[in-house]
Amino acid sequence: MKKTVGAVALPLLFVFILGCVATRTDMTGQTQDSGVKGQVLVESKGAAESVFVYAYDSPHNDMRVPTKWISEATRGDGSYSLSLPPGAYYIVARKRVSGDPKGYLVKGDYEGKFPGNPVTVKPGRYETVNLSVTKLAGNFLLAPYIPEDGGMGISGKVFDESGKPAFGAFVLLYTDKEMIGLPNYLSKPTDEEGAYYVYLPKPGTYYVAARLKYGGLPRKGEPYGTYDVDKEHKVQVSEKEVVTGIDIKLGPFPLDLAVPVPPAK
Repeated sequence: MKKTVGAVALPLLFVFILGCVATRTDMTGQTQDSGVKGQVLVESKGAAESVFVYAYDSPHNDMRVPTKWISEATRGDGSYSLSLPPGAYYIVARKRVSGDPKGYLVKGDYEGKFPGNPVTVKPGRYETVNLSVTKLAGNFLLAPYIPEDGGMGISGKVFDESGKPAFGAFVLLYTDKEMIGLPNYLSKPTDEEGAYYVYLPKPGTYYVAARLKYGGLPRKGEPYGTYDVDKEHKVQVSEKEVVTGIDIKLGPFPLDLAVPVPPAK
């Protein structure tokens, strides 16, 4: 009788071990035998080590919100594997200077979206998804969207000179009251209603302007505006507060900053 039990138990144990090897567990704690795998490169060149790959079920907020599907860090050869239940996913890879898989993106971080998104994951299969990451150029790429779980920031609308919603305008936030140079934070383009959001990682005083483009000095006559409810164009944001109703009206920029302004007498 003992021999019979042993003869049955060993094959069952072997099957159990194979089952553990053949399946994977994602960050939700669920066992999956499907997902995505591949390699991550830096700017389509060498292998990117210590990069995390993320899967989203929607491209909402440019995939800059938290997700439960995050891979382990890529290996030395840039390879990764991420278990996912069957479905359609938007895949993106990121490497933060902090080394943390979560948090807000800052200047110097790397990011790359899969150009073939969305990816369809089928039962029992791992789809090959190779990605390339590039370095982010400025702090204005720091998650300019309100996360789904809330956060600090400002919101409002931008209007043109006639008072109609300004579509495609950018809202610029500075920590310097002079508001010169690159903004510290930048909204994504306003929608058809002129609405915008800017997410902020910390409380403080921010000086607010808007224009139809960013980069370089505003030119004379260019549509430009500031938040004028406050004479210094500033907004105070408290911890965990979203300040609403920060509306801005665009008008012709009055100066040509390319021409030196004579000193006051």
